[in-house]
Amino acid sequence: MRELSFTRNFLAFLWALFLKMKRRELIKSIGLAAAATSILPDWLHGWSVQKLTPSLAFSDDQKDKLSLIAGTFIPEGAEKGAIGVGVGKFLDVLFADCFTAADQNKIKEFLLEVDLLAKQLFQQSFSQSTQEQREKVLQNLAANPTHKWAADTLRNETIRGYTTSEYVMVNYYHYVMAPGFYHGCVTV
Repeated sequence: MRELSFTRNFLAFLWALFLKMKRRELIKSIGLAAAATSILPDWLHGWSVQKLTPSLAFSDDQKDKLSLIAGTFIPEGAEKGAIGVGVGKFLDVLFADCFTAADQNKIKEFLLEVDLLAKQLFQQSFSQSTQEQREKVLQNLAANPTHKWAADTLRNETIRGYTTSEYVMVNYYHYVMAPGFYHGCVTV
């Protein structure tokens, strides 16, 4: 019953909005809705490495560290891991396009701290460390309140980037853009 009243109130709101709209505004909003729905199918495809253009927000060394961190979270095995799918490039574009400059600086500070802690703990850079050593470095930084946000964001966005990649969407989720194929020439 509650859902019915909500639906009724929502429809009443839309009707009141429709009555207050002028013809030009109505045509403009219908045109924008039509344009948005025509573009929408392009957004539904899984991303792939070939579709990404690198950003200028991070240096090449920082981009390599992003890839290594992603590879630490989702390592290569019998199947492609985060590095094989290209999650590092996804993170580069995501942080450059969708995060504020302050957030990008937090990520850059985290990337610097990753190398410093690896050198402090293991006397070698993060890129030269083994998988277990890299995991230890990331766990130590995630426990630090100063770097918790950056560590959590990198972990969450790595998982999101991996699970929404074209490779995972097609091979594991068996994603098909438009299901319900039409086979016109079928013998009966």
